[in-house]
This record gives sequence, structure tokens and C-alpha cells, in this order.
Amino acid sequence: MILVPTILLSALFSASLIKPIRSASLTPLESQIVGLVNGTNVYNYDLELEKIAFNHTISNYSFRAAGSSGANATADWVIEQFESFGLEAYKESFQFTNWDVLSKPALIIDDDGNSGTVNDQITINSFQCEHYSWPTLPGGVFADLVILPLPPAASLGEIGMNPINLTEWNTINTTGKILLIGREVRWANSWQETYKNKLSAQTPTAVVYTWCYDWMSFVPDFFSSAGGRPASSWGPYYWDLEIPIGFVNYYDGLWIRNRESSLNVSAQVKIDAVIGHGPHYNVIGKLAGYKYPDKFVIVSCHYDTIMSGGFCDNGAGTAGVIELARIFAEANKSGLLHPKYTILFIAFASEEIGLVGSINYVMQHKAEMSDVVAVINLDCIGSDGFSVTETNPAGGVDLDELVLKAAKDLGINATLETPGGSDQEVFRNPVWADYQYMWWWGLSASIEDATPVESSILLISYPLLYNEKWGTGIPGWIHTSYDNSTSTTTMNWIEADDLENHLKVATLSIMRIVYLVGDVNFDSIVDISDVALVVNAFPSYPGCLPPNFKEWNLRADIDGDNLVDIVDLVLVIEAIRH
Repeated sequence: MILVPTILLSALFSASLIKPIRSASLTPLESQIVGLVNGTNVYNYDLELEKIAFNHTISNYSFRAAGSSGANATADWVIEQFESFGLEAYKESFQFTNWDVLSKPALIIDDDGNSGTVNDQITINSFQCEHYSWPTLPGGVFADLVILPLPPAASLGEIGMNPINLTEWNTINTTGKILLIGREVRWANSWQETYKNKLSAQTPTAVVYTWCYDWMSFVPDFFSSAGGRPASSWGPYYWDLEIPIGFVNYYDGLWIRNRESSLNVSAQVKIDAVIGHGPHYNVIGKLAGYKYPDKFVIVSCHYDTIMSGGFCDNGAGTAGVIELARIFAEANKSGLLHPKYTILFIAFASEEIGLVGSINYVMQHKAEMSDVVAVINLDCIGSDGFSVTETNPAGGVDLDELVLKAAKDLGINATLETPGGSDQEVFRNPVWADYQYMWWWGLSASIEDATPVESSILLISYPLLYNEKWGTGIPGWIHTSYDNSTSTTTMNWIEADDLENHLKVATLSIMRIVYLVGDVNFDSIVDISDVALVVNAFPSYPGCLPPNFKEWNLRADIDGDNLVDIVDLVLVIEAIRH
């Protein structure tokens, strides 16, 4: 070991006049770790998650819905991935309402009103039950079909402009019937209130949504988060009234309307759902920090779905977190990077039923919230346009600026948007999250006094929803049956290249939070030993040869300019001083 002469140390400690030079883009170490990101890996993880959702032997017919058999199988699969990377992996359970669909939901139109004759029966193939629908009786329900019409609306902007025609609605008795109605009824408060009052006064035996207006025909279906309850200002009125609910696409709905107008048809609806109370699982992969092991950076996603394969929402985010876990576990194992903070890779349960998984996590870890340095949440990445949500500087981290800078350094476009939308908000604003828990479920989480984690950010991509067609001209397909891997080829939506780019931004951002500058030997202290290692590599550059140069040491290149020189010595000493 070459020791640093006292005279040199003295000169360097007074060398405030030497301004550190910092690279405008990536350091060699950053490039090496970002280079570990593999978009094909991410895409393939997503395919595995989709397989679980579509495998009826594993998931029945509830995909990966919160608290279902598919969700539980997904939790097991995620923990297997974390364990395969050598992480400490475990599940944390909490008890909550759970839901499963044991057989394929069915809607059959019957022309003659006699369920015993089958030659006149037509199965509607587009039918799917709503997320968290109330069940029908075990054998289904058979009843006369009726239709409640909606007012004229030539476009989205005209929804709610005209009132429901109560004169017409009052002539239609929905008691004990199977009701077909446009899903748009829930888009205007005045319409929804009238609708809810009608259901309360004349409760149907089942409701079938369709699209009422032809300008909605491009959308196959749409399933709200826990839309079978639903979450609304009038409470979960479908559950309160025990009404099962499903959806058919515009064209099948139009066919049924025409059939009803000519034949006065009946229908059979079967939704073999089971509602209970049981365990949901947050899945954690832990990579211990070596400097501040009791300080945490949370990298998160949610793994549950609505009634689809959830390839974007949120198979993409879950696959992304798995890939990030692999990258940082590999970098740690190889000695490339030991994180100064503990990184918790968390796949949250039950986001789609009101952020329930992350709320329960904060409930269980409320005392630790002041130790969370940052939360980076991945939800619906892999679409074309990349966005991050705004954060306030806190705990020495200006997170939105850090992530935007990482994107810029990588040459990846990123835009800033207002906070909201997913699990990171539970950490950023626990008062709001506590209110949401009450609004969705009538329960108190008692987290309003939890320490907010201001540095909590969402990484998301667009197009996301079908209604973006009216703004940008390009729709997204989350919460529809198009949210599956076939959309990659048929609609150029959620692609490996985009997944890779978004994960590169996440990787670089996380690295810049957890890397301890100047700790060349990874002993959790920046001290004289680190100075000595820099001196031992001074001067050198990649590929240099002795005797004129020392042996190249990537970690000794503190400023990332591919040269170990006096500036790197200054930076190590500045790190010691601070």
C-alpha cells in the first residue's frame, strides 16, 4: 500500500480552491450498472405474470384481482424471483375482504323466455363480470331483460347536459329483471344519482353494462377499480343492494337492444363469485444497506389487476421492480455497488381496491416512516411517453429533479406531472390515504399521523386510458380486455424497448440515491483508506499500462471522467470532511 505523505494530505485538506469537476452525464460506474438493464428480461417477466392471470387452473376466472387465488399465486411467484437473486425475501400479510370468480362468467340471451329450451339461446362472448362484482345465485339468475335508455349525447362533452327522461324510466319496472344500461350513466353525477335511486326503488336481479353511444364503440369494455361495488359518493350501492354486474361490448350491446325491441327477450346471468375475508400479501425483497441499514429506499409496484391480463397495469411495473431487484442484487454481489441505504423492493397487494396494500404496509410500519429516504413507485411503465410526478425536496433528496436529471443524462424524454395516482401517495400524503380508506371501505387506517415521505414519486407512461384518443389521438388500454401482450404487436403498446428505457431511468435514479461517494473500499466509512486507494490508482485511465501509469480502479474514479487524478483525491477528502 502506498501511504499518502502528510504534506500532501495537508495541502489537499486546504484545497477548497480546487473546484471538483463533475461529468455532465454518466460516470463509468453508472454506465456499467445501467448497462445491466435488459428490456427483454422485463418483457418476459411480464409475460409470466400474464400467464398466471390467464391460467384458470391457478387463477380461476379472477385474473390477479386483489385477494384472489391468482393474486396469491402471483405473490408466491414474485417471492421466488426475489429469492433467486439472493435477496432476503418475505411476505407480510394483512386480513381484508377478498374475492374470487370460480367459473367463467356467462350471459345468455333467451328469445322465448323459457330457460328449459336451448335452441333459442345465444351466448354473448364479450360478457365479463365487473371487478369485485356481487355473485349471482350458484346456478345463475334467469329473468326478463329490460333496458333503461340514456339521453342523447353526440360526444363526451354532452354527457350530463340533458337530464334522464324520468317519464320514460318510470314506465320500465326493473324489479327482479336483468337490466341493460349504458356504462356512461356513471359519468354524470346527476345521471348516476337518478340511476342509484332507481336501483334502490326497483332492484334488478343483475345489471349488464354496455356502451350506449356509437362514439364509444372503439373501446371493448371498461372495468373500474372495484367497480362491482362501486366506489362512489353514494357508497357501494351494488353491494348494498346485492346486485351482480357485468359488461358487454358496444356491438353485442347493440345486438341485444335490437333483439329486445323485436322479441322482448329474457336473459341468464351467471357470476360465480365468492366474497370472503382473508389474507392479502405484500411481497418484500430486501437488500441491506451497509452504511445506514436502518434507512430505507422503497422501490415499489402493485401486482393485482382488474378483469384483464394486466400486462400494462401493472404487470409492467411489477416486472420492472423484479428487474431492478436483479440488477442491484447482482451489482452488490459482484462488488460493483453496495447501497448505503437498505433497498426494499416491494410488490404491493390490492392497489386496485383503493391502495389497500400500501395503506396496510404503512399501518404495519408507521413508526418507520421517518426512516424512509425515498419511494420510487412503478405503475404502468412501458408505453410511449414517460412521466414522473412532482415531489418536494426532503431528507437531502430532491427526487423529481434527480429523476428528471437521470432521464436527461440518458437521453430519454421525461415530463413532470402533478402527484397522484398510485401507491406512492400513501407515503407522500398519509392524511389523504387515511381518508381514502374510509371513503372506499368505511374503515379507519389510523395513519393520518404517520410521517409523510415527501420524496415519493410515481414513474408512469402514456397513453394509458382509452380517453386519451380525444386528446392526443392515441388511446391506451388499461382497465380493458385489451390490456394484454397481444397489444404489443397489434397496437404498438407496451414494448421491450420502452420498458428498458424507463427501467434505465429508475436504475440510475436509485443508484444516485444509494451510492456513497468516496467510499472506494465499501467499508461504510470514507476515510484515509479510501484516500490511499485513490493514490494507488493515481494516475490511471481505462486500458492504461504500467510503468507510466498505475493499475486502473473504476471505483477510484470518483468524478467519473475515466481518469484517476488530483480531482478524485480532492473529492474523497471533501467527502471525509462532510
